[in-house]
Amino acid sequence: MNRNLMISDIHGHLNAFEQLLEKVDYQPAYDQLILLGDYIDRGPASKETIEFVMDLQANGAIVIRGNHDDWFLQWLRDPSQVSPNFLLNGGMETIQSYLNELGDDFSIQKQTEWATYIRENHPTHINFLNDLPLYYEHEAFICVHAGIDPLQVDWRNTSKENFLWIRKEFHNSIIDSNKPIIFGHTPTKGLQKHAGVYFNDNKIGIDGGYTFGYQLNCLIYEQNEFTEVAVTKEEIENGMTRQLFPRK
Repeated sequence: MNRNLMISDIHGHLNAFEQLLEKVDYQPAYDQLILLGDYIDRGPASKETIEFVMDLQANGAIVIRGNHDDWFLQWLRDPSQVSPNFLLNGGMETIQSYLNELGDDFSIQKQTEWATYIRENHPTHINFLNDLPLYYEHEAFICVHAGIDPLQVDWRNTSKENFLWIRKEFHNSIIDSNKPIIFGHTPTKGLQKHAGVYFNDNKIGIDGGYTFGYQLNCLIYEQNEFTEVAVTKEEIENGMTRQLFPRK
């Protein structure tokens, strides 16, 4: 593999994701694509994004789980046990991508009907999400969705909740690791003054906050160096993307 390409927090924005892959000229035969979770919620094409990511995985992409992916699985099992925050934080958009029109009834009974329909009609999607790991370890770096527990001697002992949800405890800690931790989950605009990739000691944040109007980042690792490429919301909406790194 020539390059490792890392992208996180697509959140149902399939067009932007496809444009970013085109911009970096992603070639499965040459590149290792690594996706850091949150494929759904908020954007208009969650179902279609899952299908696209499944195809990418079948062609060699490494795909890990995000908190929104996990939240959706919890809702599918039993909507009555999931906080209404799921619906308010993009869950409605995901459900709508499977069911089209939802109507005005958001009762638990109605949600249970929706969840049953999705489970029965899209079992391959459920199996795909259920099988997603919580991290990926490369010889030169570690990929997680949200971060690792800084109190654990061995970062692999981080709890599932922290792998998926941790923020400040990870961001504000000195991480004793011989490899950089690459993470998404928290838009980098909240960690620095811009939405590009965030570099801080051995922590690298890549969530550009596209779903909040900023950009979708791709972190590239090649020949022991990190570089970055992005597509912005403005580029996508105005058709301004262009291809970089063309193959000879």
